[in-house]
Amino acid sequence: MKILVTGDAGFIASRVKLALENKGYKVFGYDIVRGQDILDLKGLENAVKEVDVIFHIAAQADLTQMAGSIESGRIGVLRNVEATHNVAYSCAKHKKWLIYASTVCIYGNTKNHPAIEDVTLPNPSELYACSKYAAEWIVRGYGKNYGMPWTIQRFATIYGPGMRSALGLHIFFKQAMKGVPITLHGDGNQDRTLTYVDDLIDGIIAPLKYPESAKNQVFNLTNSYAISAKQMAEDVIKIVGSNSKIINFPQRENQIMHEDFDVSKARKLLDWGAKTVWEKGLRKTYEWMRTEEMP
Repeated sequence: MKILVTGDAGFIASRVKLALENKGYKVFGYDIVRGQDILDLKGLENAVKEVDVIFHIAAQADLTQMAGSIESGRIGVLRNVEATHNVAYSCAKHKKWLIYASTVCIYGNTKNHPAIEDVTLPNPSELYACSKYAAEWIVRGYGKNYGMPWTIQRFATIYGPGMRSALGLHIFFKQAMKGVPITLHGDGNQDRTLTYVDDLIDGIIAPLKYPESAKNQVFNLTNSYAISAKQMAEDVIKIVGSNSKIINFPQRENQIMHEDFDVSKARKLLDWGAKTVWEKGLRKTYEWMRTEEMP
């Protein structure tokens, strides 16, 4: 089986590519850092038609950047919606299986918990989540009209070695390691189902083992418990042994306040569940921060 992974220079996709290679698949990457732009339809089609499965992970994933200006928002929508449209079109045209990386952010501040893939009505609270949800329906639409097999995976906040520097946990670590105040939005009671990167990678590639169960399905790939931002900051201070104080800033606009997701579908159909407990994942992340991300 030949597999294409978009965005393979990034935090998650690079690990997906390596995990697939370790399992013996022939894997090709497709990333804008090498001049491979998904908005270039002709180039993308040439890559898609040579493989059997496409893991589409490339995206504008920094929601803060998208919210920074209307021009940044426009670029983010192009990267998340139009680019995914190109991938879905190419997969449908050449009869390929598309596995699309979405986000649990699409649920927004839903009033119904836990959020269930096929039950809960998404309520995206900002443009990033809206763009990812729009792309989900483009994927589904090509599947419905043209028989393209698809799988949608909704990721939570992912942490661990190699995590993005814009991630709140990365910022907390940098601040604690420097001994400067840790900046917390609002009262810090907003929480996230932080999921360790190795667990997520197992979930992303699980559909290849259970293709008949995974095709034309949506899955939450996330931890089943949430950690508040305040608890994250306190735990980081403790593990670093820092004297940093926590200071509060105004709450970020359109903040999701509570995360709670049903993960029973992935457990039942993909035999997947997050295994890394917070304390263990945090310690592994700190070891990486100490060796790779010294302040």
